[in-house]
Amino acid sequence: MELRPEDLIGLGNAAVVAPAGHGKTELITKVAALGRRTLILTHTRAGVNAIKARLKRYGVAASAFAVDTIAGWSMRYAHAFPGVSDPPEGMPDGQEWDRLYVGAAKALKDVLAIRQVVEASYDRVLIDEYQDCGALQHELATELSGIVPTLVFGDPMQGIFEFAGANLGWEDVIHRQFPYAGTLTVPHRWASTNPALGEWIADARERLARGDTVDLTSCREVSYRESDDAFDMGAFFESLDGKEGDFAAIHCRKNVCYALAKATRGGYQAIEEVAASRLREFARTWDRAANGGRVAALRALVADCFHKAQPKAGEGQSRGDAARSAEMSAAAGALGVPGGAEAALAILSAARGMEAWRPFRAELLRDAERALESVAAGRSETMEEAVAKIRQRLGLVGRKMPKRTVSTPLLLKGLEFAHVLVPDATHFGNESQAQAKLFYVAISRAKASLTVSARIPRVAFPKPRM
Repeated sequence: MELRPEDLIGLGNAAVVAPAGHGKTELITKVAALGRRTLILTHTRAGVNAIKARLKRYGVAASAFAVDTIAGWSMRYAHAFPGVSDPPEGMPDGQEWDRLYVGAAKALKDVLAIRQVVEASYDRVLIDEYQDCGALQHELATELSGIVPTLVFGDPMQGIFEFAGANLGWEDVIHRQFPYAGTLTVPHRWASTNPALGEWIADARERLARGDTVDLTSCREVSYRESDDAFDMGAFFESLDGKEGDFAAIHCRKNVCYALAKATRGGYQAIEEVAASRLREFARTWDRAANGGRVAALRALVADCFHKAQPKAGEGQSRGDAARSAEMSAAAGALGVPGGAEAALAILSAARGMEAWRPFRAELLRDAERALESVAAGRSETMEEAVAKIRQRLGLVGRKMPKRTVSTPLLLKGLEFAHVLVPDATHFGNESQAQAKLFYVAISRAKASLTVSARIPRVAFPKPRM
């Protein structure tokens, strides 16, 4: 029997296992609507926005809930009581996050006034995507659960952040503090698009959890393509024929995703990781370099963003591209002067106009332009400052996904697409951790159609740690 919100209210501390697409956000919303004031915690701003939008759609009064990221909530409480929690200054980076979670948990444990504030503020805590919690976040949740009843929601088969320490065992760790309440069983995501596909993905989840083989030809709703080449362009474009909606191609290696986006000549766009490492690298180089260094940095950025078609034998550049190349060369001489940001923008504008060039990392290109515009307008003194502002804004509002995306399971987890392609499925077995979980996250992004290419039509991965 499917779990109902009313079933969960009286349980106290408990854990709900929620496979992908089985109505977890809907259930969280309905549970929150039954409380006096519910604190809902998740991991990303995109998750916060999704939950807020669902609560608003249900007409739940804003006074009846608070939604935040675990990190944001911890920062607020840690900085409110710095003498006890000893938080890092400013935005934490790297291992400073550990210090933040340790301090927030210590404040909840040791300061009666904080516990009283939490108890007076909320009658229930709901924590989403619990499979992504590490040991220190679990300690924080444990302290919260000692103050007000706490429900956690997650799926051990979507726990793909094992490399980052999110490897808590559900039976031996999580359920000791949050007893098992049940598993969601109805694949709502596919009810109106492709019920048979939803049933197949649910069955594949069980098989992957046992370490069994998954037959890619066992369901007519799954298109199997015999190929062990991730760069089989037929898989990327033949699957587009006659289909409406958005598309995602999913590969575990981000550098392969960039290369695939380039190989499609921008037909699929690669998206950037939250850390924005390439953009930050460009900003650091720009701020520290003179003219020659900035020319090299901008040239490298352009190479990382554009596919450049080579002229046919015997043909040179078109007249328009030759003119734009001359514009870029002329502007390059001004990159090292105080107006260098304007010159860089002129170069990127000319690059966008090149007939033979197609952007395949449009998000990186767009954010670099925004950072340069901020410096050019005097809103930021340095490129690094401008990039920090862009990252903060993206954290609050989220990103707009392109219609055709190629990216990793890590970046696409929690999202859904009408059509999904998994190229060279056996490559998941080359990952050092969470192979079966990564494959499950990839296939469960698909709502209407799923295409998987592999050398043979059966895939199997080691039994995952649960």
